[in-house]
Amino acid sequence: MRGMMQRVGCGKCVGRAGVVLAGVCLLAAPVSAQDPDTDFSRIAGNFGDVKVLPNGGPAPRTADGHPDLTGRYYPNRAGRMLQGGYRLGEDVMRQFDATVTPQGEVAFRPETKDEYQFPTPYGICAPGGTPTSITTQATEHGPIQLIQLPGEVWILTEFPQSIRWIPTDGRAHSEYPDVSFNGESVGHWEGDTLVVDTIAIDTRMRNISVGRRGDSGAWTHSPEERVIERFTRNSENYLTYDLTVIDPVVLSEPFVGAPHTWTLAQAADDVWTEYLCTANEEPFHYENMDSEWKRLYEEQEPRP
Repeated sequence: MRGMMQRVGCGKCVGRAGVVLAGVCLLAAPVSAQDPDTDFSRIAGNFGDVKVLPNGGPAPRTADGHPDLTGRYYPNRAGRMLQGGYRLGEDVMRQFDATVTPQGEVAFRPETKDEYQFPTPYGICAPGGTPTSITTQATEHGPIQLIQLPGEVWILTEFPQSIRWIPTDGRAHSEYPDVSFNGESVGHWEGDTLVVDTIAIDTRMRNISVGRRGDSGAWTHSPEERVIERFTRNSENYLTYDLTVIDPVVLSEPFVGAPHTWTLAQAADDVWTEYLCTANEEPFHYENMDSEWKRLYEEQEPRP
């Protein structure tokens, strides 16, 4: 969304230069796409034009017969960036219907609470990685971009900025994989679904919106974490993302997420934008925060 100031999620603002600044979260009143009294002409972004996309026909396929995942996708049913501050109808905004496909709870081992379960420290820029660069879009509302080539798939996110390379040529994991925020991923096809298996994820990588929505519900993991992702392009406009997280040290059982819907960007000028996150200018802002505000932030209950 060029040429306008945007709020892309609780606690971050995006300016014209595409710089994300950590800041104070502002609450905005919901806006309903079905409210006849709402004058959408006075709201930047033409949100009055937003509607649920049709399927758009069958998914395109590559020369080897697999669905072509290539495209730029948004975490909603509208095929464009939406904003939490201008909340539209759930038919457009939601990625899954909990009454139809309920999402499982994150089953933590009781002894792991102090070490692995705590919110993202206020005012920092959480790094991109697996699976957070995708899952955090539940509150950031940004796109993912998939590039499918023979024997490989690339996944790009604008914020947090990350680039993932996934070989799909049948190779196994390395015997001694290098640890990184994205981890080591290998992919294979199961019918029309690309299955991506990732290990060796840096333990500083926080799981944000993985079973518990937003930074307040973030949690970390052990070196034994394994992430399984499934990408299915059901039609021209729709992509389904399934997530399973396995960590025998932190979890008593694997976390299995509900299938999440993403839709293909529709605007011809919807192109890649560079977003950078910078920490607050005052490096000790969090430490110097009013003690009551700090306590309220740290003790808030994570949202499902």
